Amino acid sequence: MTYKEALDYLYGFVDFEQQPGAAPERMDLAGIGALTKALGHPERQWKSVHVAGTKGKGSTAAMVAAIVRESGYRVGLYTSPHLVSLRERIQVDGVPISEPEFAELAEGARPAIEGIRPGKEGMGSFFDILTALSFVYFKERRIDLAVIECGLGGRLDSTNVIHPLVCAITPIGLDHTDRLGETIAEIAREKAGIVKNGACTITAVQTREASEVIREACRLRSSPLVEVGVDVRYACKEEAIGRQVVDIETSGGLYEDLTLPLSGAYQAGNAATAVGVAEALAQRGMEITHRGVRRGLSTVQLPGRIQVLQDRPWVVLDGAHNVLAAENLTDSLRRLFPARRVIVVLSAHRDKAVGDLCPVIARYADEVLVPERRVMRNRQADTREVAEAIGSCGTPARTAPSVATAIAEASAKAQPDDLVLVTGCFALVGEALEVLCELEPEETRSR
Repeated sequence: MTYKEALDYLYGFVDFEQQPGAAPERMDLAGIGALTKALGHPERQWKSVHVAGTKGKGSTAAMVAAIVRESGYRVGLYTSPHLVSLRERIQVDGVPISEPEFAELAEGARPAIEGIRPGKEGMGSFFDILTALSFVYFKERRIDLAVIECGLGGRLDSTNVIHPLVCAITPIGLDHTDRLGETIAEIAREKAGIVKNGACTITAVQTREASEVIREACRLRSSPLVEVGVDVRYACKEEAIGRQVVDIETSGGLYEDLTLPLSGAYQAGNAATAVGVAEALAQRGMEITHRGVRRGLSTVQLPGRIQVLQDRPWVVLDGAHNVLAAENLTDSLRRLFPARRVIVVLSAHRDKAVGDLCPVIARYADEVLVPERRVMRNRQADTREVAEAIGSCGTPARTAPSVATAIAEASAKAQPDDLVLVTGCFALVGEALEVLCELEPEETRSR
């Protein structure tokens, strides 16, 4: 296979990421279980950290990977979704899998994939296969540790066939309610499904309902629990655009004046969770150093999270796709970019709580443009309905025929001291990066 042929092959399988609901009604681990068995259980060849949550799990996973890498280990990182290239999802030591490597990986796994597929409904979705391919790649690259981010939920997510040293649960909010439950407690039960017997669990600051569920899951599975806000404490000492300074205190001591090259005070909470994971790994035999923590956090890169592409006017991209993320985003932007006129380019997935997301954006924006997307169009919320929802909150809003048009209109209207914010989902951010950075789309079938 060529890389293009490998992509076409992979996207020939059912891709629930592109569909409203983002997951089948009947989820189970049969597909990924059959795949990993057919591939010789590559997930048993390396140690791992498993990360679930509603918000911040990608950031936390990247921070953990950076800390472990800077402590001298070879680290795999598996995340989703991607912004521009599918290869972003599978990395070793911060470097995405190459096109030839991906093609070779898919070609080598093809007999196992097709051996389980015939006559077995649901045996091998796009995400099942991509997850299995990442496991094989990590085995082939002889990594020391894999940091694995859940795609959806936790209990029945394709990644939940691993047996990690440490589990991490980032802040839980209402998201994917059609699949995970309609209350915080129900969603927390799904997320806490990654908790494993004997593995340490690190949890971010949670609501009371979520905390109770996580504590019970840890009790039932004899998983030592470390809670940010209780066992790990942090304080943000300085905050600026693209930089903040944080103190983090654990049972192991004080990490003072840690530098994060990131905007958004909520990233300090993610860093505290990542440090909790790092210390748990150290207690399980890995040599995680203070220098590794400091250097890892100071070098972490997180595209699509308050990513500043230009100033005068400011152009900021962020993939906030649910109410919790949007509230954190707008609170941070108010502090970082005060007293500016804000034009928002907004696109949301229709399986999200769009009716709750729109008022958060409307309160922050002076004007909103809602474009038709090319990327993952099947999941896009109706542009007219989103514009009407924003307008009903008292903020002017109108549709645009394309992302490129919306960005051009917003940029033309923005004065030097204004801010253009592109947000609502990572699909929009990825397409905006293609437009603003003049990138050739990798492929269109999935987009």
